[in-house]
Amino acid sequence: MAQKRESLTPKWPEGHDRLGEILACAANLFYEQGYHATTIQDVADQVGLLKGSLYYYINSKEDLLYLTLEQVIENGDEYLASKLAQAEGPVDKLRLAIEAEIEYIIQNQVTVGLFLHEFHALSDCRRRKVIVKMHQFENRITDIVREGQAAGAFVDCDPRLIVYGILGMCNWIYRWYRSSQGINLDEIKSAFTHLILKGILKG
Repeated sequence: MAQKRESLTPKWPEGHDRLGEILACAANLFYEQGYHATTIQDVADQVGLLKGSLYYYINSKEDLLYLTLEQVIENGDEYLASKLAQAEGPVDKLRLAIEAEIEYIIQNQVTVGLFLHEFHALSDCRRRKVIVKMHQFENRITDIVREGQAAGAFVDCDPRLIVYGILGMCNWIYRWYRSSQGINLDEIKSAFTHLILKGILKG
């Protein structure tokens, strides 16, 4: 008997706002309970739908994870691009890129955390699709570093290492940041941009 082909494209009914609500509920459940421990029934109960009705919007539980991770990368890339449009020169661009990354992570702690912890739960095909989008995001920052190195502003080392260092430092914010700590966004942006730029600026 032929195997059922994996569903790669979720259904897109007219109620996109309802789908957004479903994705938000699923993201919170995946984040709190773990992707593998969360069932479709859990999501249906949380959003107030019958389990069968949920399949009007998606084909599988993996659709919920895939759409969420795809969205967090696409939105992050768009946010970064919008911030860089205001910049002039590689140093200013990198400063704004760091600030944009911090802002986006704090504004999207659940979905960023989900991306970092549950990305490998996706099927190989879907992981590859997300990786393409992730590389597009990373390349925006890598291009800035290369521009700065060519201008003699940044230290000479593999630009990918600089970018991985920046992203690693910023991504971990989702683990420790809580608004109740009394550390505000501007303090974090100021401290991180100072530490990173001090480490890579020449002279």
